[in-house]
Order: sequence, then structure tokens, then C-alpha cells
Amino acid sequence: MKKLANIYLLFSIFIFFSCEDVIDVDLETGRAQIVVDGWVNNKFEEQRIRLISTVGYFDNNTPPAVENAVVKLHDLVNNKVMDFTYDENGYYTWTPSSIDDTLIVRERPGDFDRDSDGNYNNYYKLEVSVNFDDKDLAFEAFTSLERVPVIDSLVFMTDKGQKVEDDEIYGELWAKDFAGPADCYWIKTWKNGSFLNKSSEMQLAFDITPGRSDYGNILTEPTVFIPPVRLGINPVLSDEEADAGEKFYEVGDTVYCEIHSMTEDAFDFMSRSKSSMANGGLFATPLANVPSNIKASNEATEGMVVGVFCGSAITSLGYRINSKPPYDDR
Repeated sequence: MKKLANIYLLFSIFIFFSCEDVIDVDLETGRAQIVVDGWVNNKFEEQRIRLISTVGYFDNNTPPAVENAVVKLHDLVNNKVMDFTYDENGYYTWTPSSIDDTLIVRERPGDFDRDSDGNYNNYYKLEVSVNFDDKDLAFEAFTSLERVPVIDSLVFMTDKGQKVEDDEIYGELWAKDFAGPADCYWIKTWKNGSFLNKSSEMQLAFDITPGRSDYGNILTEPTVFIPPVRLGINPVLSDEEADAGEKFYEVGDTVYCEIHSMTEDAFDFMSRSKSSMANGGLFATPLANVPSNIKASNEATEGMVVGVFCGSAITSLGYRINSKPPYDDR
């Protein structure tokens, strides 16, 4: 028995020291792809579409810009073409010449059927051609600018702590989703001018809920977002930030919120992207595997382009916390 124990001990020591060896993993560099970050809106401002190249998983360098593309946006309703010109850092830009030249928000009935409406998702066509990686690539994508609700109010309350210094000010965004199905939104928040850009702070809504649901099919009148959506304007604090005494909001803070309408394609892309970022790590779903609405126009482009193109209508509202809000007694 003692001999067996000694053999087991020697085996354990061998395993322990074997694990001290350095293992070099030679990862093959995948082919470069173009990433489309294409968001346009109905505001009278510069419109930007970004094209960059992918980099290796362990490459910490800034992704290279794609600078030699021809980028056009086709207005399929008014038969117009908007030429985007290269600026810098992969951004191609176009600015409406007047308020009448801004992009059109699509009107649709309350009983909109997303499966049979021939006008859905095809008001605007993005068309790109570029020589990339010694290949002549061409790709396209379609979008509409969907309806967006107004923000009725930003309401702030104080959650009472055990001590006054433990009190927490938090906010809610109040808005009503439209009657009818498949309204998709991205709610963006800025605190003191800084965008809340953590993946956990990306607030998406499908009708009145944070994720896909069937509620829109039964909504016959405008309905307020449910609490998880309304409360999505609050920062998500890390353990380190909380331990350092950071708060959601404090007296004197400014809060600015926007609701961006989205197509279902863009909603699905952003939802999957958010999940990928939240579950980050070596074995997380690569962004290249997130379904994209960018379509190849020739054989050479197949598998060479990822990303998303979407048009948004935008509403906004700002608020300054001038005094401590009332305690939440609900």
C-alpha cells in the first residue's frame, strides 16, 4: 500500500511539473475581411459610413481603414443617388444640402405585417465597390428608416440606502411603443456628455421588451416600455467602480437620451453582437459569425464582408439633476 502511495506521489509530481512547460500555440492568421459600420439617420447633419479591415484575434493594433472604396446611397423612392466621399479613419461622409434633403422616415399602418409588406427594408440601398486584398469586391445592403416614439420624460428617483451616503439616484426613460408588431429600438444614453458604451449598457428594445417577443402582435394601442427598458439609461457599475464609491447619478449630473429606430435585421445583428461582447473570451462567438445584412454582389466578395447597415429615425431628450430627487416609496 505504501509503495502504491509513493508511485501515486511521483505521478502527481510529474503531472505538476509537466504543467509548468510553456505551450506555444501557433494560430493561423485568418483572411482579412471588410467590416461595415453603416448607420445613417433622418437628422440634418453629416451622415457617416465606416469601412475598416479585420485584424487577428491577438492583434492590439487599430483596425486598418479601407480608404479606396466607392460608396453610394440610393434613394429608391425618389430615384436619387448620394455619393459618400472619404474623410478619415475609414469614414465616408455625405451631408444633406438642406432640411428637405434629409432621409425619409417610412410611414406604415398600425397593422403592419412585416412578412408581406413589400416596402419594408427597401427605401435605401447602400452600394460599395472596392479593391481589397487584390480582389475587386462589390456589396450592397438595404434599409428603411422606421418610426420612433417621442420621449415623454426622464424621471429620476432616489433609492434609500442604510445611510444617506448610500442613497442611489437612478433614472427611468418614459416613452410609448406604437401599436403593432416589430418596432425595434436602440436607446442611447450620455452622462455628463460621455456615452455609456459598455456592452452591458447597450439598451435594445423590441416593441416594449428588451428582447424579441410577441407583445407587439397583441398591442392595440401605444404602450409604455417595461421596467428593464426604462431603467436601461442607468450606468452599469463594475465592482471596482462601486467599491470606489461611484454612483449611477449625482446632483449636478446631466443626462441625455436618444431613441434610434432600427430594422429587424439591425436589431438581430446588435443583439447577437451584444451577447458576443458580454460573453467575451477565446471561445466567444466571433463577430464574423453574427448574421449580417450586407450581401455580396459578385463571387469574389462571398465571405469577405461583415457588419451592418441601418437607417434610424431619432428622438431625444435631456435632463439636469438640479436637486436630490424624491425617495422611491413604491
